[in-house]
Amino acid sequence: MRHPSSITSSSSLTPHPCDGATMLIASVPPTTMKLLILLLVSVSVTAFVPCNPPSSTRQQTETRAVSPGVNIALVTSSVALLSGYHVRLSIEEKNNQEQGSCVTWRQYQADAREQWARHVKDTDGWLYAIQTLRNAMTAQSFLASTVLSLLTLITGKVWDILRNASNKWERRLLIVQLITISAPMLFSANQFLQGVRLMTHAGFMFPVKNDTKVDNIMRKTESCQWLGLRSMYISIAPIAWVVGGGRAFFASSVALILFFRQIDKKPEGLGYEEFQASYI
Repeated sequence: MRHPSSITSSSSLTPHPCDGATMLIASVPPTTMKLLILLLVSVSVTAFVPCNPPSSTRQQTETRAVSPGVNIALVTSSVALLSGYHVRLSIEEKNNQEQGSCVTWRQYQADAREQWARHVKDTDGWLYAIQTLRNAMTAQSFLASTVLSLLTLITGKVWDILRNASNKWERRLLIVQLITISAPMLFSANQFLQGVRLMTHAGFMFPVKNDTKVDNIMRKTESCQWLGLRSMYISIAPIAWVVGGGRAFFASSVALILFFRQIDKKPEGLGYEEFQASYI
């Protein structure tokens, strides 16, 4: 094995067909991620600005408002839909993993990172590994800071509304809504930071460990990135709840499930079978 000090003298390394940077960062198409972040920013900036609609508009709003029982049913159904989808996804992944097949994009990404770690050790590609890990850590650090900034903005707006609310039930509902927004966003930022921590640790372990510990760590980093992105997406639903009530919560939940079905499906046209056989 080449000593780590030879990093500075390495001028170029032949890239592997499995491009590490792509496998580490591109869990979601960049355009889709940018659009969703812009959506979160726009909702955060405009949704919580208090307004005083004219009396006629307020009366029309009260006429169109649904009953509390219907709101509870819509919110409960939304939570059940999102939870049921992910429980079913986990069961499918577990069953297919036991059978040695691939069912989701997350599993494909985890397999790719594990093989990437093996490739780095086999070829002594330390410079290549450092560059790839640096790019991935930068991307996840940016996502973590973005989520925390949005949460700070949302919390400030909701707190202003809470102080001006006169009805105690309205205040309690706003507190519950703020918790449902904060929980997934804080969890998202935590998972992004945990992924950065694991990749930093893997960078130090590469030159000195020849076992499968680094491979397992790189596999965990994919799980952290997936959970971070998924929690960030899910936070859109409770934000919609604050903006548009139970109907908006339900509609956004259905839209999220349709979106998740597209990004979670088995990768096609990427030669997964050949890729999987290459490292088995």
